[in-house]
This record gives sequence, C-alpha cells and structure tokens, in this order.
Amino acid sequence: MRPRPLQTGDTMAEVLGFSRRENAFAPETIEILAVALEETWEQLQKSGSGLTRPAYSRVMREVVARRIMEMAQRGMQDREALVTDAIQFIAANYEQSSDLST
Repeated sequence: MRPRPLQTGDTMAEVLGFSRRENAFAPETIEILAVALEETWEQLQKSGSGLTRPAYSRVMREVVARRIMEMAQRGMQDREALVTDAIQFIAANYEQSSDLST
C-alpha cells in the first residue's frame, strides 16, 4: 500500500512534526512556517523540479520544512524571506541545473 500524498491541510501538522519541544514556536510563528512551506513547495512544483515527483516528495518536503524551521530559529520570521531562502537552499544543494533561484 502506497502512502497517500500530503494534502494542503497536512502542512501545519508537518511543521509541528519536525519541531522539537525545546524549540517550540508560538502559534503565530507556526502559521507563518506552514504558509512558507506551502508556498515554497508550490514554487518548486511550478518550476518543474524533479524533486517534487512522488518518489521524492516526502523527503524533499521534510528538507524544506527543516530548512524553514532552522532559519526561523535563527530569527528569520518574514514569510517571503523564508520562502526565498528555502528555494535558494534547494537550488544550491539539490538541483543540478535549475531556474529556481531566479
């Protein structure tokens, strides 16, 4: 049985699942992180990135979520900045030739 694809409503649970108790975020921040994750994923899909294919999607969403959370822990709270950073991170570390960072 194949796992079901993630639905948009799963984003909040996804972010919470990667969060550790000692690094808990305020509810408002969690909402920003969830929206940033969803926007980043949509941009990756629109770019045609092979990383969004079903075979990679769960792992890559986790990579994106963890990057967004890491940057939030470092003080980045702006949704647009989080999305831009996550896209640049994926382009620099996972895409071999990509138009993601443009």
